[in-house]
Amino acid sequence: MRIRTLPFFVILFALAAAAQEPAASYKSLKYPPLNQITVPEPVRFELPNGMVVYLIEDHELPKITLHATVRVGSRWDPVGKTGLAAITGTVMRTGGSTTQSGDQLDEELDRLGASVETGISEESGGAFASLLKEDLDRGLAIMADLLQHPAFPQDKIDLAKIAARDSIARRNDDPNRIAFREFNRVIFGKDSAYGRMTEYATIDSITRDDMVAFHKRFFQPETTIFGAEGDFNAAEMRAKIEKAFGGWASGGGAKLEPPAVDDAARNRAGFYSIDKDNMEQSWVVMGMLAGRRDDPDYCALQVMNEILGGGFASRLFSNVRSAQGLAYAVFSNAAAGWDRPGTFLVGGSTKPQTTLKIYRSMREQLEKLASNGATADEIARAKDGILKGMAFDFDSTAKILTRMMNYEYYGYPRDYLQRYRAGIEKVTAAQVAEVAGKYLKPAQFAVVILGKEKAYEGPLSSLGAVAAIDISIPQPKQEAVAAASPEAAARGKELMLAARAAMGGKELMKVKDVTISADAVMSTPQGDVSLKTESTMNLSGKMLNKIQSAMGEMTVGFDGQAGWMGMGNQTRQMPASQTGELNAAMFRQSIALLQNFDKPGYTVQALGPAQIGEPASSLQIKVFIEPSTNLILMKRYTAALMGPPTETEEFYSDYRDIKGVKMPFRIVTKQGGKVGADMTVTDVKMNPGVPEAWYKIPTSK
Repeated sequence: MRIRTLPFFVILFALAAAAQEPAASYKSLKYPPLNQITVPEPVRFELPNGMVVYLIEDHELPKITLHATVRVGSRWDPVGKTGLAAITGTVMRTGGSTTQSGDQLDEELDRLGASVETGISEESGGAFASLLKEDLDRGLAIMADLLQHPAFPQDKIDLAKIAARDSIARRNDDPNRIAFREFNRVIFGKDSAYGRMTEYATIDSITRDDMVAFHKRFFQPETTIFGAEGDFNAAEMRAKIEKAFGGWASGGGAKLEPPAVDDAARNRAGFYSIDKDNMEQSWVVMGMLAGRRDDPDYCALQVMNEILGGGFASRLFSNVRSAQGLAYAVFSNAAAGWDRPGTFLVGGSTKPQTTLKIYRSMREQLEKLASNGATADEIARAKDGILKGMAFDFDSTAKILTRMMNYEYYGYPRDYLQRYRAGIEKVTAAQVAEVAGKYLKPAQFAVVILGKEKAYEGPLSSLGAVAAIDISIPQPKQEAVAAASPEAAARGKELMLAARAAMGGKELMKVKDVTISADAVMSTPQGDVSLKTESTMNLSGKMLNKIQSAMGEMTVGFDGQAGWMGMGNQTRQMPASQTGELNAAMFRQSIALLQNFDKPGYTVQALGPAQIGEPASSLQIKVFIEPSTNLILMKRYTAALMGPPTETEEFYSDYRDIKGVKMPFRIVTKQGGKVGADMTVTDVKMNPGVPEAWYKIPTSK
């Protein structure tokens, strides 16, 4: 028996080994054709009020998601009120409805384990909800209520404005975002609907009435597409949606067309420089205005883009990154718009010393593809990559639903996916060559270069004429202060001299540095936080603050030129925007003001009697002096202490004598009219003689 079965096992092993023999080359590997992507057909219907609805059943989990897409967006923000759409979208949720506050809604949703959110982006807005099947009725009611009856309470508007201002203050912190943001503004125009930015002034101009009017104008059933996917019966869901939204009266407004793109956007060629001295890498972003997704050459453009810079096998990646080692990130992007022109761009980052070199290297790859076209292998690989990647756009019913709603929103056919796939499959070498010749024209590109200009390997002017881009953030508009009359200037100096005498006179003028220790309570959105602080200020313009909290000790230093922050073993230099605020803080310090107000460069004037709490000031510091004691009771100024510039007030009380100098032992700081910090001083050391080295950023050993 053994002799008869042995040949069978030997033959079987030999066949298996032969089947596992590796291919001689990856080029000889054969794959079957891709399976066709099948998209579930959604149920579509329209309510009598004009609202379009899409439904897709998915019974895998007892969960339902709801989507509402509304024809609204920041591109329709009124001139001078950029940010209105975004704040409206935020407060629709945080402020709740006329029947349920946002805080009450938070509690209910937390109890249900559900979420409901609203928001408005550049081109669209709406709402989203995720909930369990058993909570469908309540989730639908909440979503319908928020869309139709937002309350817009003033306190939530104020919070949203604070967040918007904070975003403005931090918008130059991320170099990557700066480069692409400014490229977009160069192409479309900084004052266009597609290039303007929120500023402190535009946020300050927004009122509750603006938000109510904006919502009324854009949130209407005929501008809304509603979708649901999950564990439900479509017929039953239809009835529930009709009940929730059937009473929403049609607004009767005409469908708004997207703001037009200025014809000048087609001619932005040139070099644009953003000089940012704290950059460790340079960014080069260049390109031009492109077309729409329904253009005849869109599919060919996508294939060409994939060949140029769409992946690891692309020409830019293979040559600029891998072969030359010039960049970690290098790519191209054909970002066609849905209902307006988009952009075609090429970008890469490199060290400052190879900034011009990476530009020339990327340009060389563009010119080669434009002149010689692509190989058959490149085209086949690009098409294969695009087609395979499409599977990830439709790997869930939620993605399928939102895609179908998106096609409806922009007026594209429901079989757009199938048409796009067929279009990619049909792209020829001739078509790729044609779009390469159309779009790869570096001489017609806008080229934005961001980095430390003094570290470049040569002057940017060697590339051509260069225009500088100013990315500084405009400060909030301030109350105009009339030029000082001789009488006001004399009276101002008289008052400050009296305050100098009252707070120490000759002894105050001897102060070189001072260390103040205090117990502080900081107000934060998460609640009050107790801190212990030790602040040393050198009157020559340096400071060292140590802040002890439950999270550990943080140190903030300023040597008169650069600011830094340290916590644990980590120390980093502050960006220039924060360093400027440290400089301003030194200028505002009471002893420094009293020592220096009569020196060249300072202007003082009396503004007359005033009540503490009077309407706001300006960038200048207003000093409030108590008439009977001549002590400083309060200072008012605009400062960015913990975020964006905000009207700030410091109140001083409980003055005590420290070596002949009067020092307040209670300091309360308000920002935007609300208490931000309450400090009780525990110790003051006058002229402690802190070494100069302490103010400088620690060097690693």
